[in-house]
Amino acid sequence: MLSVLDIARLEEDVRSLREMDYRRGGEPCLDRIRYRIRESVPLLVTSAPEKVRRRLHVAMADLRNLAGWVCFDAGLVDNAHNHFCHALVLAGLARDDGLTANVCYRLGRMYLHHGQPDEALRYFDLGQLAAARSGNQLDASILSVNAAWAHAKKGAEHEARTLLDRGREQFGAADRATEAVWSAFFTAGDLSALAGAVHADLADTAGRRHARTAVPLLTAAIDSYGEDMVRSRTFSLILLSTTHLIAGDVESGVSTGLRALASAGVVGSARVRDRLRPLAAHARTHRAHTGAQDLARRIDAGAGAS
Repeated sequence: MLSVLDIARLEEDVRSLREMDYRRGGEPCLDRIRYRIRESVPLLVTSAPEKVRRRLHVAMADLRNLAGWVCFDAGLVDNAHNHFCHALVLAGLARDDGLTANVCYRLGRMYLHHGQPDEALRYFDLGQLAAARSGNQLDASILSVNAAWAHAKKGAEHEARTLLDRGREQFGAADRATEAVWSAFFTAGDLSALAGAVHADLADTAGRRHARTAVPLLTAAIDSYGEDMVRSRTFSLILLSTTHLIAGDVESGVSTGLRALASAGVVGSARVRDRLRPLAAHARTHRAHTGAQDLARRIDAGAGAS
């Protein structure tokens, strides 16, 4: 008979693995999360009362959702997609619309990272439907702001700004006391980071004027991240460096880029390495600046070694 203690141990392990992922990146988590899945799958066929089984489905969906995110961060896209599909099925069995919305957000982010903003937007839209059913404003905010980022990558300034404003309103209306563990990461600092990302991409796709907005937003996000969110801080440092370079502030771009490179060195993340490559490309455009050229060479050397 399945016990509540079995599920509580699983929930605690997922919490610990999620913290490890934020702090060290997905690659160091792979073996542990694969082991936890193998250990937990038999629980799904263990007899239990309906209330206990539903809690198990939520915990297993959360584990698979995290496994998908970890694999995505490690560059294992097919594995990530498989885990996310399992997570959607389990979240459906649990009738947890908030968790379904979160899985859709993460699937969308995977497509966005790999240069498919339209596919990402389809998942963000599906997530919004689930978030509307749950009535959770934090879930809705996460999806709105990420949809804004997808539009920014396409150069669609009006859509990006409209969705960003909506996401901020939803964030302000969210009840943080009822937030789920899988969406608790989305703090005011993370909202600032994503708003900065929207304007950083708009600076590249719609006009350099957006750099003036992106810089203070990204700076505030970087200052808000502690040692428990090293990867998130690294992403914002990369974007801030890129934005400085786009704006023509090469000195600030290089110094921030070196900070980003140092931070990336302590995180096992294919996503971080992927995000560094466009920074190197922007640095190379400043051919007369020896610091920018050195930054590009350092990034290239690190990418080649990974």
